Amino acid sequence: MAFCNNCGNQLKGAERFCAQCGADVSAKPTSGSTPSASPAPPPAAAPSGSFAAAAPPPPMHPAASAPVVYPQGGPTPIPVAYVPPQTGAAAQNKNGMLGTVIIVLIAAAIGYYFYNKSHTTTTPPVTTTPPATQPGAPTNPPPPAGGNSGNAALVQQQQLDAQWQATGGFIMVTAKWTNSSTVNLATAVMECDQYDANGTDLSQFRVTLNGPTPANTWSSYSNVQMGAVANGMTKLACKIAHVTPTS
Repeated sequence: MAFCNNCGNQLKGAERFCAQCGADVSAKPTSGSTPSASPAPPPAAAPSGSFAAAAPPPPMHPAASAPVVYPQGGPTPIPVAYVPPQTGAAAQNKNGMLGTVIIVLIAAAIGYYFYNKSHTTTTPPVTTTPPATQPGAPTNPPPPAGGNSGNAALVQQQQLDAQWQATGGFIMVTAKWTNSSTVNLATAVMECDQYDANGTDLSQFRVTLNGPTPANTWSSYSNVQMGAVANGMTKLACKIAHVTPTS
């Protein structure tokens, strides 16, 4: 049995170089000889075309697997929708639409106002004139010559609502004169009579109510003095006794 003189590797007997160290073993000792104990010469370089046995690879150890970390139990996160900011064109378009809506609302409000104004029922104008006489200055004009002088039909179309009270020894009247005719009147004469409990006419006073009072309108008068309170007076009756149409 032959062995390599360099490394002591057992040889098969037909190789020229040691398969272990690559040393030239062509001049190997005879079978059964013991390799020399002297230090072996440095191994010669392997000739071209020869291959040295590769050293066995180091043992492979399986890599330690990384521990798997599981999240702790907890509420599942809820996805929240993200709204991207509007671009300049979109914001401008939105502002334009808002301005259009505001203009339409303003126009509708103006149209509604004028529609209601044009369809509002108007009432006849009310003419309010100052009192024909002031307290403390009673008048008693004479009856017009010739009675009503052809104005009897107009007198019949007049209405008078009067309330009275005794103040400082004088009769004070608040009256509302309504011209129900179709003629505009300039003035009217209000006549008031004082009566006692037996119906006796104690006194009579007349006051001119200044107008004008147009047709189908009314005029009001307050604190019209109708003379001193007569002794035993219990009742006061007032009426329109004469009218004067406007010229």
